Amino acid sequence: MNILQKTLGAIFPPYKYNIIRKEQGILFNAIIDALPEELTEIKIQTKSGSLFDLANWKLYPDFKNTIMWYAGETYLKCKKRGKNFKLSGLKIFSDKNNSFENIELLIQDNLLIGLKITNSNYQLDEFKLSSIDNQNFEILNFDFPPNGIDLFYDNLDSNIKERLNYNELFDIDFNGRIFYAFYDLEDGNYLAVDKKQNVYSLIHDAKPMASKMKITFLEILEQIENKQFDINAHFDDRYSK
Repeated sequence: MNILQKTLGAIFPPYKYNIIRKEQGILFNAIIDALPEELTEIKIQTKSGSLFDLANWKLYPDFKNTIMWYAGETYLKCKKRGKNFKLSGLKIFSDKNNSFENIELLIQDNLLIGLKITNSNYQLDEFKLSSIDNQNFEILNFDFPPNGIDLFYDNLDSNIKERLNYNELFDIDFNGRIFYAFYDLEDGNYLAVDKKQNVYSLIHDAKPMASKMKITFLEILEQIENKQFDINAHFDDRYSK
């Protein structure tokens, strides 16, 4: 930050945080732009979002958690569950240390979630952005601890797994209850199941918003698979109650 920005930051702390985030975004984007051709997909989809914060990370203290914001359904389109790896071998020149520092990136479910720059405070003025070396990059396997969705999916019957799109399954906090959404009804509405695999219709402007359906998980998946599930009829039924 320049002298004026530092002065304003001291007077108005929110302004300071905005400047820090902006500068972290510039540093982050420079690293993403320097990714090798083999990672063009990761580059494009990461650039389609916006970095919200480089947060401290209890799970991996050596890394910063790259908290991203994606518009619309970009997040779900980019996510590919189980595609996990670490990218290492990148280097960036540190003016502060007068040497190249190592960069590592963590990719979970095909989404960039972690950044490490050795001997760094992740501040823009530490680095020469035009000096990022990607010639010796390596893509290494990386095992993340299983999350709630993975544990839920692993315990499903094989008949159900065959009819589920693993990459589209996600958890959702709906009025303080955790559901696993498996079918998009559009506009933020879903068919979902709870941990006991009870099927629910989650529709924001219907009453009740979460309505338990008289059908098993396997039966509703079979209806969807056989194109027997009518979304319009389902909404008509929900709104008529």
